[in-house]
Amino acid sequence: MNDNNNIISKWIKLGIISGLLSSVIYPSLIFIPLPAALQVAFIMAWGPLLGLSAVGLYYFISLHNRTVSSQIAVVSQIIAGVLVTLMLLVQYAIRSAKPLTIDAAVWDTINHVQLGIDVAWDLFIFLSTLLFAINMYNHPRLGKVLSISGVVIGILMITFNILTFPTPPAEAESFDMGPLVGLWGLAVTINILIRYKWIEAKLNET
Repeated sequence: MNDNNNIISKWIKLGIISGLLSSVIYPSLIFIPLPAALQVAFIMAWGPLLGLSAVGLYYFISLHNRTVSSQIAVVSQIIAGVLVTLMLLVQYAIRSAKPLTIDAAVWDTINHVQLGIDVAWDLFIFLSTLLFAINMYNHPRLGKVLSISGVVIGILMITFNILTFPTPPAEAESFDMGPLVGLWGLAVTINILIRYKWIEAKLNET
């Protein structure tokens, strides 16, 4: 294996690890009452891990076919990682600092700022999900089931966001597609993990 392929292999491994870790952090932030310091640490870690997992996925897909749309998907997911970090830290800071005597109009304005960031994060994770899913359709180790399900989940996600804007679906008592996107991402990561012999074979061909 030459140096370039060795780097590709390392990126895919890092993407797998990052994908698995982000799949643990996401439900932990939602369902587990974490200590404050651990919650902040998880928030800070989740966005970068999402970006790293996207790079690993890109290199895995590129072993079969390299496209502009898959490169756009990587950039979109990195941006999504930045936005979700911004969103969660802003939300955490607001919850920690909100005075009891704050004016209702001021609070409503502050709240709408963080809700707008929430929708922006959904937009970019939708774009990365959609474009990655499209590139999976003819991939020999990902295929049509992951591809079609990713496209459907992504389209439903952005549709619900448009219908409830400026309030995100979860806040508007609509259907939140976030958990389904997370499960889809976990399925993709596990699929790559169990195909690692194929990765090594492809890299050894060149």
